[in-house]
Amino acid sequence: MYFYIRNPKLILMERDFKDKYLFKRNRGNGIGFALFLILFGGIYLFLNLGIIPIEYKRILISWQMLLIVLGIWNLLKKQFVGAFFLIAIGCFFIYPVLCSVFPEHFVRFDVDIKTYWPVLLIAGGILLVISRSFPSSKRGHRKEYRYESTNDNYNPAEQNSADYVDKNLMFGSSEQIVLSQNFKGGEANVMFGELIIDLRRANLSEYPGILEANVMFGSIVIYTPSDWTVELKSSSFLGSFEDKRYHISNKISESSAPRLIIKGSAMFGSGEIRS
Repeated sequence: MYFYIRNPKLILMERDFKDKYLFKRNRGNGIGFALFLILFGGIYLFLNLGIIPIEYKRILISWQMLLIVLGIWNLLKKQFVGAFFLIAIGCFFIYPVLCSVFPEHFVRFDVDIKTYWPVLLIAGGILLVISRSFPSSKRGHRKEYRYESTNDNYNPAEQNSADYVDKNLMFGSSEQIVLSQNFKGGEANVMFGELIIDLRRANLSEYPGILEANVMFGSIVIYTPSDWTVELKSSSFLGSFEDKRYHISNKISESSAPRLIIKGSAMFGSGEIRS
């Protein structure tokens, strides 16, 4: 077995490079949220303008089509198992709608949602079993990035992922407690759900940290330590994004206090910052 000592400056440069690369890669998940907003708004605009016949609204604006779109997005991210189930379930339940809109093109087959809704539970259970039995290739790929020496053991997959918030929530609720002592920021997207991010046990690694939070038809609550200086840059449309912390004076000057910038946007939803 061979051991070698690496240059500390080189190690720091590699860490900084890996941190920036991982953060940019994680931010790619937020692109899907933005594309969904563009697609959703474009379809509604074309429906209102009469470019798309109003009869197609039952197909395009439906929970079945949402499952199909999510499945296609997972397919593009090479998450084939989840993509297959989402697309299959969406197509199964949207077929009766297609039959009613295009009776001349489809063979009539009625699917009673009151009878077949347990199919969603069964498919969800199968998906969980398969995802646990066959870990994704991304997890296996991350394990390959290990840098070992006598002075440093660095695994960006284990360390960097905990230093960023990367959350995309849809139709549900979740709470994420961040314990990282090297927190750098991240991105959170919420649609038709409720998300709580607790940063009160975290420490910022560099000032300022940047956290992006986007809400649509949902809510997000961000808890921050009382000694942090938090700057909120928000925009809202038929919603709100507010700072509701108790501003208590402390001995730490604002120039030396940890500084976090939150870029928030709310559309038909709400965002809050609490302490």
